[in-house]
Amino acid sequence: MNSSRFFLAGVLCMSPLASEASPFAPAALPQATNNQAALIKQSSIVFVGTVSQVAATSFTGVLKSAQTIVVRVDSVLKKPQAVSLKKGDNVTVEVKDPAAFHEGTQATFYTEGWIFGSGVAVKELGHDIPPSGGTSAAAETGEKTVGQVQSEISDQDLQRLLATCDYVVIGRITDVHPWVIPKSAAPRYRTSEHSANWHEAVLQVQSVLKGAILKRNKMIVRFPESRDVAWASAPKFEPGQQGIFILKKDQVSGAPTASSGGYKGDVYTCLKPGDWLPMTAEARVRSLLKNR
Repeated sequence: MNSSRFFLAGVLCMSPLASEASPFAPAALPQATNNQAALIKQSSIVFVGTVSQVAATSFTGVLKSAQTIVVRVDSVLKKPQAVSLKKGDNVTVEVKDPAAFHEGTQATFYTEGWIFGSGVAVKELGHDIPPSGGTSAAAETGEKTVGQVQSEISDQDLQRLLATCDYVVIGRITDVHPWVIPKSAAPRYRTSEHSANWHEAVLQVQSVLKGAILKRNKMIVRFPESRDVAWASAPKFEPGQQGIFILKKDQVSGAPTASSGGYKGDVYTCLKPGDWLPMTAEARVRSLLKNR
């Protein structure tokens, strides 16, 4: 296999966290078992699907073996933004126990990314086969369970992000442009498939929830536009995008200041999942900030 054609998927897996119920999780949701919660936290890709082939693969870039099966996706429950996966797609799954699956088996698959090329291949961390009710029931239950666990993770992770950031602001992106690397920072950059492809976003600040008073209502946010696995989970921005931005002073790109429209100031980064949130999270963020 020509490995240069594929990204070996080091897609981020969340580290296990405490299983206390989130105060923001709806009480009516089904409760995840300890095993389910652990699998959801560890998995980067979770989906409900139906086995269509055993001892087979869905694209030529994956070596066929007794442990590889092809699964038709019925519902995607969790995935990184950079991974293209939708209902109806065929996925190669390297399973732990091939004897557990046959053509027509319906299951929820908890997986980690493996190979991305002309298709998607994942490695099984675990699976659930619904006792009854078929694919639609499994998808509905799985969606609620994954949502519940992700909410718990997000509350705990979000508190850490809020505690360690320099600013939390509500705002709107007015402009996005490639970052022209200054000579002072150029020596640290070499073009490769893992390059960040840094861009700058001009952020029009509407409200400061945490941080010092701004002299102007604009901030410069530097972010990696690259979809490489090294940067896949970092938020990407486009003009008109509005939300809540959790920002740190830039300590990554090598040039902590920048000029934009005659304004020179500190540059901030927004690199982790959860560093940007939609406006629907405003009440939750304000509550967490208040209760720090």
